[in-house]
Amino acid sequence: MRNKLFNQLYPFVFFPVYLISLLPYSIAAPTIGKFLYFISYRVFRYRYSVVLQNLSRSLPAKSYQEIRQIAKEFYKHLVCMAIETIKLFSVSRYTLDKKVQLVNAELLFTYHQQNRNIIAVLGHYGNWEYLNILPVQLPFTVNAIYKPLSNPLMNKLVHHVRGRFGMLLIPANQALRHILKQKDKPQLSIFIADQFPGSCEQEKFDFLHQSTNMFNGAEKLAIATNAVVVYLEMKRKPDHCWEISFSLITESPKETSNQEITRCFASQLQQTIRTAPSYWLWSHKRWKY
Repeated sequence: MRNKLFNQLYPFVFFPVYLISLLPYSIAAPTIGKFLYFISYRVFRYRYSVVLQNLSRSLPAKSYQEIRQIAKEFYKHLVCMAIETIKLFSVSRYTLDKKVQLVNAELLFTYHQQNRNIIAVLGHYGNWEYLNILPVQLPFTVNAIYKPLSNPLMNKLVHHVRGRFGMLLIPANQALRHILKQKDKPQLSIFIADQFPGSCEQEKFDFLHQSTNMFNGAEKLAIATNAVVVYLEMKRKPDHCWEISFSLITESPKETSNQEITRCFASQLQQTIRTAPSYWLWSHKRWKY
């Protein structure tokens, strides 16, 4: 009954967002973008205390003024990411392909030619929704490993955005079965691995100057399927463009020590964040306990 209700409401949410998405960036950014920034940063101060606390603890060498400036830049990025994501409802394949540049895709091609599955791990950094164009840019299947949202309406919207250009969305609890079933067809599976894993995770890492529980699902999946693991990094470019690069974490996951893959990922993500901190999701309550 609940799902039926959400299905009935879906068109009333989808079509207004779709119409807004038809606006050019040059119009959406200075109008809707500025309004969203004013509301989120100036009026409601969306999770502002969480952002300041996370920044202060993670970047202790920064002064209070520097922390406030990074926070301000973060809200600008958050709004920019919202505009970019709304545009994904209608943007053409050709336009988005021009906005996402793969720097060293040959690393992926090398392992694909060896008939190896690849797992790309990344954090909530940059605009990960732009990765939905990868099936167009790569000559093999691309999966997004994700945790379904509890709200069916939002879950359906996310499916539309992420699956428009051929990305396969695989629920995390079905990922192992899917990859093993497709073992004769090597694929790239994208795994956002910096979310809060819950207090049940006992292994802790020194991440951004804090004792941090890290989700190790990508590591377990890599070992179970003997997949190559690479780190995916996004860099902001002008005109709503993103540059994507890959770096090898391991090609022999079964030979790594316990938590080595997760530790390496955390180290590389930490370096990415320190280089340009405003692009990480500081509003997330990452350190709940």
